[in-house]
Amino acid sequence: MTKGFVVVIAVIVVIVVSVIVYFRSSFSPEKKKFIAKMNERANQVEMKQEVCTKEEIEKLPKPLQRYCQYIGLENFPKYQVVNAFFEQTDFVFDTKSGKQLKMDYDLWLFYDEIFRNAFCSSSMFGIPFEGTDYMTADGRGGMRGILAKHVQIFDENDEQGYKAGMISWLAESVVMNPAALLSNFVTYEEIDDTHVKAVVSCNGVSGSGIFTIDEDGRLTEFYSAERQVEVIDGEKMELGWKCYCEDYQKHDELYLATKVKSTKIFPDGRELVYFDADNIVVTYVK
Repeated sequence: MTKGFVVVIAVIVVIVVSVIVYFRSSFSPEKKKFIAKMNERANQVEMKQEVCTKEEIEKLPKPLQRYCQYIGLENFPKYQVVNAFFEQTDFVFDTKSGKQLKMDYDLWLFYDEIFRNAFCSSSMFGIPFEGTDYMTADGRGGMRGILAKHVQIFDENDEQGYKAGMISWLAESVVMNPAALLSNFVTYEEIDDTHVKAVVSCNGVSGSGIFTIDEDGRLTEFYSAERQVEVIDGEKMELGWKCYCEDYQKHDELYLATKVKSTKIFPDGRELVYFDADNIVVTYVK
């Protein structure tokens, strides 16, 4: 074995080890840009000194009033920026195969207008995979995927993605920042004593869903037939989407659900749990 050959092997080993260390490190250029963007936008939002009043809550449909009473919403601040971090969440990456990954999901919700962005990070075969859920000012929404921290492998967005983002904003907000119930972007229709239809509208786009509130006042489910559209076996399908909320615990003066499951509901009625979180940290930014 020649000296030159040994040097080449040594260099290759160093490169491979360096790549592995880099892949396993917490540093990510995409994540750094995402956090900077979210902080920049948060700094542009004016902080409100308002709280949720009894009079406002009494204008909501009876089931939602019951929910507000259960969680203790009265006199809670109307936060304008909320960050929720879902650590090591079970996530089904591919609907057809059911392939599941562990994923960190960093979600930001804004209330000066309907706006949400989220950064997800996972890995496949040791190679980092990152994605950004986003909404744009011109009424489009979608996801951008990054492999190995640098290589963009897709960026898909459309008007349906914007509607999906609005519906997600509604479901997530009512669970993690329930002051959003009083938002001017949302209107309600009481269906019965345990169900309320909500319509969220912004920038000429609307989406709807139905909340289920039990007799004790716990929000247990949110369902929408308008959020999920997927291409399955080459055919675009509209799927149902449901979010389950469980295990309410005290958090910053409110009782919030600490376990959340999101499911896709197929035309034959089959449900697939594709997002299963039981480790959520909610931060009220401003």
